Amino acid sequence: MLKKSTQYWLRVVLIVLAVIFLWAIIPVLWPLIVSLICTLILLPVVNNIQDYMRHRLGFTWFPRWLAIIPAFLLVALILLLVIQFIILPFIAEFTRLLNNLPVLMSQLILLWQDITSGEWLKLPPQIDAIVMTTLARISSYGVELAQRGIFAIFSLATTMLECLLVPIMTFYLLKDGRQIKSKVISIFQSPYNRYLMDVVNQMHRTMGRYLRGQLLLATNMFCVTLIVAYFFQLPYPLVLALFAAIAEWIPIIGPIVAAIPAVILASLVGPGLVVKIIITYAIIQLIDGQIVMPKILGHVIKLHPLVILTVIFVGGYFYGIIGMMTAVPLTAMLQIVLTKLWYFNSFYKKDGTV
Repeated sequence: MLKKSTQYWLRVVLIVLAVIFLWAIIPVLWPLIVSLICTLILLPVVNNIQDYMRHRLGFTWFPRWLAIIPAFLLVALILLLVIQFIILPFIAEFTRLLNNLPVLMSQLILLWQDITSGEWLKLPPQIDAIVMTTLARISSYGVELAQRGIFAIFSLATTMLECLLVPIMTFYLLKDGRQIKSKVISIFQSPYNRYLMDVVNQMHRTMGRYLRGQLLLATNMFCVTLIVAYFFQLPYPLVLALFAAIAEWIPIIGPIVAAIPAVILASLVGPGLVVKIIITYAIIQLIDGQIVMPKILGHVIKLHPLVILTVIFVGGYFYGIIGMMTAVPLTAMLQIVLTKLWYFNSFYKKDGTV
C-alpha cells in the first residue's frame, strides 16, 4: 500500500512539473495549441465518418485513421478556396488601403474640422485635440504596419516549418486522442479518475461546441458584411468583412467595434450613406445577437453578460486582442471546474459513480 501511494504521488508531482514546464514554454507551443483547436473542430466530422462506415455500411473493420483522410481532404479543399478567393484578394486590397491611408486620414481630418467649425457642434478644445491626435496616430500606424510586413517576410520560412507540424499533430490527436486522455487520467486512483474523466469530457465538449459555433458565426458575419459592403459600394469590402469576422470572436463588444470602420468609410462618401450603414449594421447585430447566436451558442456558454464583459476587459488588459478572444471560453472552462467542485456531492455519489 505504501509503494502504491508513493508511486501515485510521484506521478502527480511529475504531472505538475510537466504542466509548469509547458506553461513556461507556451510561446513556442503554438503548433500544439493550433492542433488542439483543429482537433476539436474536426472531431465530429471524423466520428461521423467512422460511425457511418461501421454502422450504416457495415464495414466494422474500418480504421479511425482512414476516417481522418476525408476530413483532411475537405479542410485542404476549403483552405485552397479561401486562399484563392479571399486571402489573396484581401492582401491586395489591404495593401491598397495602407497606401491610401494618409489620404483617407487627411480627408477625415478635413471632415472633422468642417463638423466642429459649425455653430451646431461646439466641443471643448481638449476633445478636439484628442481626436486630431488619434487620427494622426492611425495614419502613422499604417506606415508601421507596412514596415512590419517586411520583417514578416523574413520570418515566413520559420513559420512555414512550424505550420507543417500542425496537420501531423492534428492527425495523431484525432487518431489517438482518446487513448492519450485515458492514459493520463488513469494515473489517478479510483474514484478520482472517474471524477476527472467526467470534468475533462465536459470541458472537451464545451470547448469543441464553442469553437465550431464561433467559426460558424464568424463565417456568417463575413458573408453578410461582404454583401452589405458590395451593396452600398463601400471601399475595401474584403477588409471590412474579414475585420467583422475576427471581431465576431469577441462577444458583445466585437460586433460594435466591427461597425466603426464601415461608418468611417461611409462618412467620406456622404451623411446619407452613414445613416444607411448605421441602420443596416444595427439590424444585422440585432438579428445576430438575439436570434442567430442564441440558437448556436445558447446551450454552450452559460455566462451572464456582465461576467462576459468583465472577463473580456480583464483579458484585453493583460493579453490584448488574444486575451479578449480567449477570455470567454477559458472562463467557461473555469466555470465547469468550479461548479463540479462547489456542488461535488450533487454530481457524484458516495460509491464514486457519476
